Amino acid sequence: MPSEVEVEVRGIGIDHASHSPVVLLQDRDRKLALPIWIGAGEAQAIAIQLQGVAPPRPLTHDLVKTILDGAGVELQRVVITDLQESTYLAHIHLRSGRKDLDVASRPSDAIALAMRFQRPIFVVRSLFKGDGAIDLAHSGASATANVDGLTVQNLTDELADYFSLPSGQGVLVADVGPDSDGAFRRGDVILEVEGATVTGVGDFERKMHDADSKVTLSVQRGGERLKVSAAHKRNR
Repeated sequence: MPSEVEVEVRGIGIDHASHSPVVLLQDRDRKLALPIWIGAGEAQAIAIQLQGVAPPRPLTHDLVKTILDGAGVELQRVVITDLQESTYLAHIHLRSGRKDLDVASRPSDAIALAMRFQRPIFVVRSLFKGDGAIDLAHSGASATANVDGLTVQNLTDELADYFSLPSGQGVLVADVGPDSDGAFRRGDVILEVEGATVTGVGDFERKMHDADSKVTLSVQRGGERLKVSAAHKRNR
């Protein structure tokens, strides 16, 4: 079994206890998740990439990418390697010509750079066995469905708690396919359909099945609650 697990950035949230941003990393099988507390600046840098928004001026991580590109240095991958005194550590793996470089980094900076280079992010497998990890497969969050090009999945109580969401409410947008209308982003949590609370994947499918061709949904995106209008393919 590989010692590292490839992960995706599933979203940015706010820890209601510390009011600090949290980045949620999830394995590609959607069975394991790892929340990592980060700074506000790094959260903004990651969120911008998730949302596909171009900042009016280059941020620090954009500048670093420009410098590395200009110097002919390739970012190959980043790895979250260790947890020491409640602080996660990471390494950025670079290549310059024939020389490999290994640079110690904060996870937030490593993640922000990996997203800009579109390179993979890994977590050492042992970290998923620690107290901070979330076992999605054994906590009722493995159910998924595809609705209007959105892949949605149930929320565990742990995820709801991390992101200050009501327990037993909402579905997580795990992926946004080309068939979606562009109104949603990965990491969104859909809480209501036409004002009616969503209690899970099955409930969301039923409510969308009965909805009109234009539907209004209540969505939590980061620390904001939004009303999103979306086109819906009715299936009657």
